[in-house]
Amino acid sequence: MLQRMLAGLCRLDGVEHAMLLDESCQLIASVGQEGIFAPTEQATQMIHAAQETAHALGLGLVYEVWCEGESRMVVDAVASNRTVVLTGQGGRLARWRHALDRDRQILATTPRM
Repeated sequence: MLQRMLAGLCRLDGVEHAMLLDESCQLIASVGQEGIFAPTEQATQMIHAAQETAHALGLGLVYEVWCEGESRMVVDAVASNRTVVLTGQGGRLARWRHALDRDRQILATTPRM
């Protein structure tokens, strides 16, 4: 079920990888282009940078990060112990975000394999 949900996210325009990470940024599941490793290191660095910035500025917890440029990334904390990361090029980030909202409950509660 989890792989199917991530594969559905990869069908969004521009999404090349969909990853689910645990609270320590360890990869739980990933779907992406065959033969290309999921950019887990980039995702982990982005999550840590956002958390450190929020902490330093006293902003509280980080629930979502959008990065837009040549490469794009959406980081979304779907639960306290689960983070979904979508990466790719092109596409519309708002559509990526909408798809995550639609599948949030399933992504947050699907058991780890």
